[in-house]
Amino acid sequence: PNIRMNAARGRSVTQHGYLGGLYPADYYNTVNYGVSLRQPLLNMSSVAGYQQAKIVAEKSDTDLQREEGILITRITEAYCNALYAEDNLRFSNMLIIATAQQLEQAKRRFAQGFGTITEVEEAQAGYDNAKAEGVDILNSVEFSRRELENLTGIYPDQLCRIIPRKLKLVMPQPDNVDSWIDIAHLSSPMVVGARQEIQIANKEVTKQRASRYPTIELVAGRSYSESENNYSIGSTYDTYSVSAQLNMPMYTGGYASASIRQASAKRLKAGEQLSAQVRAVESEVRKYYNSIVSTISMIKAYEQVVKSREVALTGTKKGYEAGLRSNVDVLDAQQKLFASQRNLAKARYQYILNRLMLKQTVGTLTSDDINEVNGWLTRTQQ
Repeated sequence: PNIRMNAARGRSVTQHGYLGGLYPADYYNTVNYGVSLRQPLLNMSSVAGYQQAKIVAEKSDTDLQREEGILITRITEAYCNALYAEDNLRFSNMLIIATAQQLEQAKRRFAQGFGTITEVEEAQAGYDNAKAEGVDILNSVEFSRRELENLTGIYPDQLCRIIPRKLKLVMPQPDNVDSWIDIAHLSSPMVVGARQEIQIANKEVTKQRASRYPTIELVAGRSYSESENNYSIGSTYDTYSVSAQLNMPMYTGGYASASIRQASAKRLKAGEQLSAQVRAVESEVRKYYNSIVSTISMIKAYEQVVKSREVALTGTKKGYEAGLRSNVDVLDAQQKLFASQRNLAKARYQYILNRLMLKQTVGTLTSDDINEVNGWLTRTQQ
């Protein structure tokens, strides 16, 4: 209902004159106040507007869910980037130490007459290159931490590292991409939000069409007034009224028709946006599902590569000490080992991120998924 109140108080003066003469002025007081109530009994446009508002509120919840999921995955990505930068720095420091040892060994062999100046220069070049790369990697560590600070508002002094033995390499369940797409059609915040936009547009069309329909309102009121004039002194009026009011729009200058056409066009646009959103979500689901499958294979493959590189480096060092391999061979074996370790670390972080991105895309990401990832981390350096 709509309730209104009005009040007024005034004073009037009347100056009488006759045949050029003036009589004393008369002063009169007036008092008015009233209250009115209007209660719609039939208004189809308002009904459609109310239903539309409920859908808008539901869409706000959907948008909030989507933004929360995006924030979680953005923080996870930034955290993984920071960890990967630290891994790069750790591998870089290991390479610097290894090349420094190789340089010392080359100098010692040269001093003893077993090596050549070329081996010393090659070892020096490898050491200098490792130090130069380390400077750039150190900058990336600080940059990645600042990126994480921008999202969380807290500078991460210490990051928890992944425990490789606790990292679960499991296929997504259900284990086929079509099932994940079906889930996305039902619960993806992007799809649900686009579908709600169509519902909002439908209600807007209904509301604009209903603006042509008649409306019925219950109108009730009370008014009270006191007035004085030349003919009556101290008159009062106390009035009560109740009525049913019918309003029928006849012609609005084409406004109603234009509003209906505009609402219909927006509904058509919402339908096209839903189709585009469904296609985009399906593509994202396939991408993240296939990425999980491929990163599992990559992690297992890189684990074997790292083991092979470690064995190869050990054999190359022994061959160098025996004079069968060159200093270049040792440096190459060291670089290949650290490159494989970097690739393994990157694949692990990508696996974690892909798992969360898949669930965020289909709308099933929960705190349990975050807690599971937390279980793979530790403050102890691994």
